[in-house]
Parts: sequence; C-alpha cells; structure tokens
Amino acid sequence: MRYEVAVRVEHLRATPVGGTVEVTADPPADASGRRLTFAVRAVDDSGTVVAAGEIERAVVDRDRFLRALERPGA
Repeated sequence: MRYEVAVRVEHLRATPVGGTVEVTADPPADASGRRLTFAVRAVDDSGTVVAAGEIERAVVDRDRFLRALERPGA
C-alpha cells in the first residue's frame, strides 16, 4: 500500500537566528476529491513572508490505513 504526500515550498528569504516563524496552512476551497491541496506560508516575527507553497495530501480510509499498519511488510 502506498500513501502519497507532496510538499512544494519556495524559500523566499532568511530569518535571523533566534527569530520566530509561524507556519499556516489554508484548507482547500474544493475538498470533494481524494487529493487535497493546502496553501502554506511561513511568516517571521517582522511580518515578512519567508516561504510559501503547497502541501498535497491523499484522503484515506482511517480503519483501512490502521489495519495495513498491523500487517508485516505494509
């Protein structure tokens, strides 16, 4: 069984050592399919966007996923 995740993030600028970065992910407007793409961005404590991109996730059946984890070699 294979589960796919894609992460595409562009690093835009550096944050000084000791700086704080807050990362947020916005849910997709259309969540009707098996793949969901979230818009992500990282903003430092000065309010500057330091990274932006997207994370793609696949929707899976939770019970089936957990059963697969119990099988050796899954």
